[in-house]
Amino acid sequence: MPAAVAGVGWLCPMELNDYLPILVFLVAGGVIAGALLTLGLLGPRRPSAVKETPYESGILGATPVRQRFSIDFYMTAMLFIVFDIELAFLYPIAVTLRDDGMLGLIVLLVFVFTVVEALVYVWKKGALEWR
Repeated sequence: MPAAVAGVGWLCPMELNDYLPILVFLVAGGVIAGALLTLGLLGPRRPSAVKETPYESGILGATPVRQRFSIDFYMTAMLFIVFDIELAFLYPIAVTLRDDGMLGLIVLLVFVFTVVEALVYVWKKGALEWR
């Protein structure tokens, strides 16, 4: 009998047997999710005007649902995402800096200069000013 199949039995080879708990977990999660969805669909339906009103944090909605937001919210969010993602790359570059030597340092300085240059540009354009 080959070493890969010895002692495992008829279920699966040794390599696949290691993934059996994950398979059991996924099947159990699927069964539970399906059961909860089915029970939710089989429940009683009694809609009323009170149940249909929007409700958040104990306060009934007084403003219209489709409210316009200032562009400043979107600009702030986009700038945060851009600079956050750019600065997240500093850690991997700094970790590999030891292995890369002077070339890694030059790449890191160019990257930091580019990020600072973009920040200065955005600042001069007034995108960081809250109106």
